[in-house]
Amino acid sequence: MTKKIILILGILVIVGIAGFLMLGGEPQTEGESRVGFSLRNYLPFGSSDNVGSEEEVVKPKEENLPTIEDPNKPLPRLRKLSKEPVAGAVVFNTGTTSVVRFVEKGTGNVYEATSDSLAIKRLTNTTIRKIIRAFWIPSGAGFLAQTLIPESEIIETNFVKLNKVSTSTLSENLTPFSTTISKLPTGIKELTIKPDGTKIFYYTVSGNSRWFVANPDGTGATLLLSHPLTEWLPKWVSPNIVSMQQKSSAQTENFYYSFDTSSKVLKKTGVGVVGLSANSNNDGSSTLVSSGGKTPRLFLINNKNFTSINANTNTLADKCVWSKKEISVYCAIPNQIPNGAYPDDWYRGTLQTEDFLKKIDLNNIIYYNTADLSKESGEKIDVVDIMLSPDDTHLIFRNKTDGFLWLLRIED
Repeated sequence: MTKKIILILGILVIVGIAGFLMLGGEPQTEGESRVGFSLRNYLPFGSSDNVGSEEEVVKPKEENLPTIEDPNKPLPRLRKLSKEPVAGAVVFNTGTTSVVRFVEKGTGNVYEATSDSLAIKRLTNTTIRKIIRAFWIPSGAGFLAQTLIPESEIIETNFVKLNKVSTSTLSENLTPFSTTISKLPTGIKELTIKPDGTKIFYYTVSGNSRWFVANPDGTGATLLLSHPLTEWLPKWVSPNIVSMQQKSSAQTENFYYSFDTSSKVLKKTGVGVVGLSANSNNDGSSTLVSSGGKTPRLFLINNKNFTSINANTNTLADKCVWSKKEISVYCAIPNQIPNGAYPDDWYRGTLQTEDFLKKIDLNNIIYYNTADLSKESGEKIDVVDIMLSPDDTHLIFRNKTDGFLWLLRIED
C-alpha cells in the first residue's frame, strides 16, 4: 500500500513540474514565435511554399534583413554576379551606369546586372543547354552560342537575338525579353565580332581553313580566304582589320598577322615568339605580347616598326584588356608563377594562378595597383575573359577556376 501511495505522489509531482514548465515560462512578446522544429527546415532543397504547416517558421526580425533597396547600404567594390558558371558576358554603358549581361553555361538563361544596384535580373527563359562559349554583340542585343553535338566534337553555333517584350504581353512571357534563334554553319572553329557589332568573322576547316564574314545571324556569308594553316585565334580590332594569331605552344615559335577584310590581304605584323599570346589595341597599331615557356613575360610591340618594350612583368597577354581612353592596359598579374609550360598548362587548366590587378601606363611603363582580388573577395581568382566598360569605370572577368563572373569598380 505504501509503495502505491509513493508511486502516485511521484506521478503527481512529475505532472506538476511539466505543467509549470509549459505554462510558467517567460511570457511571449509581440512579434516573436515560440515555434522550434519545422519539417521545412529539413527538406533537401530548403523550405517550400507548397508544404503545408500550421506552424509559423521562425524568421529574423525585419530590421535585420539585408535589402538591396537600402540607399544607405554601400555597393561592394568587387562582387560576384553569377551563381552558376558563365559561358560569356558583355559590359556596356547606359548613361553613367555600367550594364552587364551574361549567359549561364548550363541553361542558356540570360541575366543582367548594373553597377548601381545589387539586383540581378533574369532577362530570358529560353533553354540552351551546355553552352561551351558565348560571344556577345557589344550592345548586349544578342550573342552567338556554341555547343557540342552530343557524343561528338562537332561544334554548333546559333545566334540568339534578344527581343524586348511589349508591356502588354510582359505578364504572359514572365521575362522582359524573348529570343529569336538563327542557326549558323556547323563546324565553326573560332569567331570574332566587329567592334560595332554589325558583322562577324569566323573560319571553318575543310582541308584548309576557310575564312568568312557574315551578319551576326549567319546570313550574307562571304568567303574571303582559304589558308593552309588550320589553327587560329582571330580578334576583330578595327573596322577592317582582324588580328590573326596562330594557336600557340610552349614548344614552338608562333606568329601573329593582320588581315584586312576589305582588301583580303594577310600580312605578318610581329616577330616569332615561343608560346605566343597576342592582344592588339583598338586600332591595331600596338600589340601586347607574352612569351611562354617556364615563365610568361609581357612585351609591348609597335606594329609599325616592330620595336618592342619589356613591360617588366610576368603574365599572359590573355589576362590584359586595353583602356578605351588612355594608352594603358589593365592586367591580372599572378602573385606567384606556378611551375609549368606556358601557355599550354594554363589553357588546359592543369595549373591555376592567383591574381591581383594593376593598371600599366604604357608610355612610361608605370604600374598602379588596382585591386588585390584575393583579399577583397576572400577567394582564389584566376582571371580570364577580362573586359572593360566603355567609360573605363568597371571591369568584368570570369574566374577560370569555377567559371563564375565578377564585377569590379575601378577607383582612381
